[in-house]
This record gives sequence, C-alpha cells and structure tokens, in this order.
Amino acid sequence: MTLSRTTQLRHALITSRWQRWLFPTLCCIPYVACIVWLLGKGLFWVAQLMLAPLVMGGALALLTLWLAQQEFKAFKGKR
Repeated sequence: MTLSRTTQLRHALITSRWQRWLFPTLCCIPYVACIVWLLGKGLFWVAQLMLAPLVMGGALALLTLWLAQQEFKAFKGKR
C-alpha cells in the first residue's frame, strides 16, 4: 500500500512533534544572526561571550550522559 505525498508529509509532521521544537528554533535564529553579525564586525570576544553558555551547556550534557553510562555499566555488572 503506497500513501500519497500529502499523507506522507502529514505523517512526518505528526511524528516529528514540530510544536515542541519550532519555538526554540525560531528563538535561536536571532541569536545566531547576532553572533554572525558580531563576527562580521570583528567583535570576536563578544561572540565568544555569547557562545560560552552554549559550550558549557553542551559540556554539561555530555558529562551527564557519560556519567549515566558509567553508572548503568556499574549497575549492570552487579547483577
């Protein structure tokens, strides 16, 4: 059974949960545009200050995932 293009598109939109990620994506556009503008003006230090929370958040997320993985390895080994 083949579905029409509109049905496939509607299914893709429903499964992507676009309502959840649309607003944060729209909020990121001016942020990224501002960083690009600052880099174009040669204000690298201000762009670095604006990127610092993203880098630290990414590092925290990766550290959390790594620690959870280590914890579950230890828990799995005790069984």
